Formats: sequence, structure tokens, C-alpha cells
Amino acid sequence: MPRDGPHPLALFSLVPLNDRARAVLGHPENAHLVSSFLDDKKNVRYGLDIGPFIGSKSRYTLATIGRCGDVIVEGRGISRIHCSFELHEGNKSEVMLQDRSSNRSTKLFGETAMGFESERVHRRVVVDEAINLVFGFGGVACDLLQFRIVWHSHDKRATGLYFDYREDNPRQTRTIPDEPPTIAPSRAITRIHTPSLLGKIRYSERERLGNGAFGEVWRVADVDTGNYLAVKRVKRPALLSHEYVLLKREVDTLSRISHRNIIEYIAAQWRDGHLDILMEIKPGSVEDLIQGDLFIREPSSASPFLHQMLQALDYLADQGIVHRDVKPENILYSPAVDGGYLYQLADFGLANMVADARTFAGSRLYMAPELEQSPQLPQTPKMDIWSLFVTLIYAMNVAGFRGKMLHTTPLRIKAIQEAANEEEFRPLQDMAIEDPSQRATAGDMLDKLFAGEGRTTPRDRTRATAISAENAEPGAPEQRIEQGDAATGQKRSREPKTARRSPREAVAAANGRRPRPPNRETEKQLPGPAVQTPALGTPGLGPRVQKHTRQDVPRLPGAFPVGQGRREERPYFT
Repeated sequence: MPRDGPHPLALFSLVPLNDRARAVLGHPENAHLVSSFLDDKKNVRYGLDIGPFIGSKSRYTLATIGRCGDVIVEGRGISRIHCSFELHEGNKSEVMLQDRSSNRSTKLFGETAMGFESERVHRRVVVDEAINLVFGFGGVACDLLQFRIVWHSHDKRATGLYFDYREDNPRQTRTIPDEPPTIAPSRAITRIHTPSLLGKIRYSERERLGNGAFGEVWRVADVDTGNYLAVKRVKRPALLSHEYVLLKREVDTLSRISHRNIIEYIAAQWRDGHLDILMEIKPGSVEDLIQGDLFIREPSSASPFLHQMLQALDYLADQGIVHRDVKPENILYSPAVDGGYLYQLADFGLANMVADARTFAGSRLYMAPELEQSPQLPQTPKMDIWSLFVTLIYAMNVAGFRGKMLHTTPLRIKAIQEAANEEEFRPLQDMAIEDPSQRATAGDMLDKLFAGEGRTTPRDRTRATAISAENAEPGAPEQRIEQGDAATGQKRSREPKTARRSPREAVAAANGRRPRPPNRETEKQLPGPAVQTPALGTPGLGPRVQKHTRQDVPRLPGAFPVGQGRREERPYFT
């Protein structure tokens, strides 16, 4: 006698669509799974209930179907385990249909079908309320038996908790040695200019995460892996329009950069008149952490945040890219193994190459003053340093920053400088200098606060030599940092020399003859890199910012440690 109504833990029921499928409901071994229920049109339907209550042999398997499965199906052409329904082992929410037959005779049917991709090793796809509602198996056309998947109102997250219980209690689950792997291989990262070997990423929408002037951001499930992704959907703009330029810039930027603290780009593809930019999904943004007062409750959390973002900006500077919209909403986070957070910079729609960056862009609160005061001048990565500083003082509400009048540029600059002059923020004053020519770079701040850890941009050899001489002990022999030693920082002692021979003189000396005087008109310069001494600007730390030395500067609580065994550094801008 069929159950009146589906099982309380049933996620869905398999409703037969042909006679062979209906015979499966009549098999005595399947009687405990059969129930009756009303469909959307109030018609009585009979089906096989599928859910975690079945207690299948594999930890994340909802049910197996076949001659030896949880659902018994007899007949020629049916494998011992022909197909199965699995719960995604990572998110424990997505349900996947996996073809486990030896002759690949499981298939999806109907208008919503997103079938198995033949080039994949593991044949499995997501099934949900919107896609892959009809499937069949057996026979040449894979339609010997056909079922419709009818979903019931049930929270799939509760199903994940149930499977967690099974994982914590091994007696609740059994394993079988011949079970095929259920974890699909990770999709290789593809670039917009590189054809993907697996074609376009097929996805099913889950929830909208946000929307703006340039499009919408959705959390989606990859149909072929079950993994969650973030997709930015942008309507196809007119060719060569401003929106088209921004869109192309974002894709081009993301496709050619790779850094731990910059959001991972997966693919870009056209779909239904939209451009999809697919990236890894993250739990939230720094704005969410700010709303939870993380940086106020735990001031020491500002140090890893600043360190990671300086590394990201230093990498972008090395690539010649100005982000132009650094703010809490564009910095995403995910939990790290050490209990902290991994921060990643996102949203490169406004990013420009340094040589081309001249347009007005960004959010006013975090915008560098030169962008408003001199928008016609070329923009540099230093404007991102200003924005990062404002992000940090906003996050920590330094000197009551959030509650101040910030509606005009002079008021914003005044409030930012007041925060920079707070005792605990004096180590960061170089980031808040109004004159961009005097403002620190990300590399400068990494050297000053974090012993250069994570720096990408090369250090200037002239400055490195000056710092080496500055730190030398009195009376010690002259030391130089040669070009080959710049990366390691190792010094090689040399005796002072009165003069250095030119290549012409060295060759002549080796041949035992005096060199001829060079012909200045025809002499060609030897190839090699030219070393330029950077202009450090006027003395001092810049307008409105008081000068301090590193010895008397207090640090943020528990932040910005000087490397162990390393000499205390002097300020760069002196």
C-alpha cells in the first residue's frame, strides 16, 4: 500500500513516464519507497521517494538505481548500479545525477535538459527545480525507462546536516570498494582569449547577491561540477560605447593577472545577450565585516588586512594597473586555515593602465584628492594607496571618522589627515600625504611595516645602495649591493678602488698595450640598463602631516612587527 504523502525527508519523487518505469513501482523490493501525492494541478501521482532516509551505502549518496541498487530495476541492459543521485560533497546542498552504467546509457530529456558532456571523465550533472527534470536509462536510445523528477518543499540545508551526522557516526553509513569516484575534477582556469577545452560553463542560478549600474551578481551552481560560483551578468553594450570599454577592460585585466590577494577569474562568456564574468564565490565583503565591527572589536585584525591589500596593490603597480575603486565593498574575504581571513581585491571595471588613466572614476569618500583637484593629470597607483588608507580608518573608525562631515573634498581631506595624525596611525602617515609625488607606494609601505614581505615591485638599486651604506657600521669597509645580489639582499665586501677601468682599457691591458683614446663622435654606448636616481621630493612627510621617526612612533596594537633580528628602519621620506 503506497504511503499517503511523500516521506518527511524526501527531497523529490521519481514519477514514471512509461510502462517499464511504472513496473519498477510495483516491484516488492521498492514498496517501502512508493508514495502518493498531489501534483501542481491537484492530480494524484505515484512515485519513488528519494532522500537521505534511504541510508545508501555511500556517505553522500541519496539513492542508487540498478539491478543491485537501493531502487531495484531488473532487465537486460541494466547495470548493477546504473545511475545514482548524489549530494555534492562540498556544499552538501546541490543534488547531482550520476551515470554509473558501463555503456553510458543514462540521458536527460526535455526542454530544461543540460545533459552529460561526453568529454568529461565523470558523467554527472546538477538536478534542481528548474533544470534536468526528466531522465531515462537503458536501451540504445537511453529511454527504456523514463522518470520525471518532482520536487517537494524541503530545505536541502537540513539534508546536509543529516549527512554531517552520518559522517560523524560511521555506523550510519557503509562503504563499498567498487564505488566509482564522485568528485569531479576541478575545471581548469580559462581566459577569455584562450578557448576552453570543456566549452562554456553551464550554470543554474541560485540567488542574486547584488546589482548596480553595470549589471547583476548572482550565486550560481556549475551544472557539471555542483560547485558554487559568482557570476557578474552584464547586458551586451553597444560596440565602442563607454560601457563596452569598461567591460572589455575588466575582462582583459582579470584575464592577465594572478595573485593570491586578487579575486580568481575563471572565465568570461556570452549568454542570452549578456556577458558573464565568472569568479569564485566568497562569503562576503569587508563591508560586511565592518558592519559587524570586526576591526573595532579586534584592532589587531587590521594588520593582516593591510598587509594583504598592500601586496595586492603592489602587484597591480608592478603590472602597471590602477584599480581606481578600492573600497570595502570591493574587497572580498574568505576564512583562512589559521583562523583569520584571506582578503582579495575585486571589481576591476574601473581599472586603467597607468599610461591611460585620466578619467574621473571611483567612490568619492575613498577617492584620492588628485583625482578631483587635477583630473587632467595622469593617474598613478598611489591613488589606490590613499583609498586603502581611507578604507582602513573607516573600518576602525579612527578619530570618529564615520561621524564627521564628509560631503565636500576639503572636509574629507581634513578628516583623513586628522586620522593620520592619531598616535596609533602615525606609522601609516605616508599613505595619507595629499601630494601624490610625496605619497608612499605599496612597496614602500611593505618595506616600512612588514620588512618587504610579499613585495612584487623591484626595489630601486640606487636607493638600496644608499640604505645599505646608511646601515653600515662605522669604520667598516665599503660595501655594495650588486645587481646579482639585489633579490637576496646579500652584501659582498670589496676593497676601495681609486678608479674603474672601462671595457676598452681592460681589453688593452690584457693584450699588453696602451689603449687608444676613444673617438667621442663614433663611440657607442654599451648596452645595459640605465640606473636612474628617483626624486624623493622635498624634505618632510608632506603637507598637513607631522614628521616622526620610527623609534618614537607607536604601532597599532599587535600590528606591523619589525622582522626578528632586523635593524630598526628609518623613514623613507626624510
